Amino acid sequence: MQTVYGFMDDLSPDEKEQEENGVSYKSLLKRDRYRWSVADQDLDDNLTKDEFTAFLHPEDHPSMKGVVLRETITDLDKDHDGKISVDEYIGDMYRSTGAAEDEEPEWVANEREAFSTHRDLDKDGYLNEEEVKQWIAPHDFDHSEAEAKHLLFEADADHDDKLTKEEILDKYDVFVGSQTTDFGEALARHDEF
Repeated sequence: MQTVYGFMDDLSPDEKEQEENGVSYKSLLKRDRYRWSVADQDLDDNLTKDEFTAFLHPEDHPSMKGVVLRETITDLDKDHDGKISVDEYIGDMYRSTGAAEDEEPEWVANEREAFSTHRDLDKDGYLNEEEVKQWIAPHDFDHSEAEAKHLLFEADADHDDKLTKEEILDKYDVFVGSQTTDFGEALARHDEF
């Protein structure tokens, strides 16, 4: 807490409450404190290595799914009405410059369509808690398989469903940014090339 939030000791109460992009230091501290308390399975207010891993990466721990859901809704629900509109959903990924000639990229239009076709299951124009849960933690989704398919799609230039050393090196940035390769660490540990 001292390492991450120690600077707050020097802030006035107003500065702690001051929001930047809709978030205050005080709200971040409160969020982390809640996440800590959920990760603390033995309720001793200290985290074991496994508990600390759950705190840092809640998306990878079944006991933390509720935290991920709560944080996602809090982050996206800008008008605090308990549901996510299509504009709130898109606004998390893309912000228009506001210029009249500013045209939304095609991927934004695709996300709008995905919102109404695949995410908004009850077709009411909003994502409720259950729909957000289905989106961020679907029951039948294999994250490793999806990431492997993504890497293959991005790097397989000749579309032969095999990756050569050259294809991987050409898309090195994609592999280094992937959780599947432990953000590049696994690339240094293997000698298949």
